[in-house]
Amino acid sequence: MRVLIPGIIIFIGFAGLIGMAVATMGIPEVQVHQVRSAEFANRELKVQGVISAIESEVRPLRFTVQDRERPTALLEVEIDDVRPDIFKVGNDVAVIGTYDSESGRLAGHKIFTKCPSKYEAEGGTGDAYSAESSYPAKSEPKKPEASGDES
Repeated sequence: MRVLIPGIIIFIGFAGLIGMAVATMGIPEVQVHQVRSAEFANRELKVQGVISAIESEVRPLRFTVQDRERPTALLEVEIDDVRPDIFKVGNDVAVIGTYDSESGRLAGHKIFTKCPSKYEAEGGTGDAYSAESSYPAKSEPKKPEASGDES
């Protein structure tokens, strides 16, 4: 009995992880300029871009995402969620939601903000989106430089 209960808990945990992975596997990741394709109309998508304007910072969040490669491509987003810590114009964002082809708006249900590029110089790759934290990953401490005054 002592082994059975922990085994069941571990099994349930693994089943949950597998279920979450399968649920997000089929979501296409696209750039803003690709969204208006008939292929993505009224489908769930993960759209990536740069926040170019914020219309509302309270629930529901309303903002515009700009394509990084094609700056003239814009997409309006509305999501009923709290504002992430690093949610501001110029920062990278990824939103999972359904593109409504009639309104031209993405109805989001999950938002990820990206750490600002100033953290990239500290050894990070700068490609990690975070839903919970705006802090960069820890980097290795810098080793003291040897001075040229060795006599």
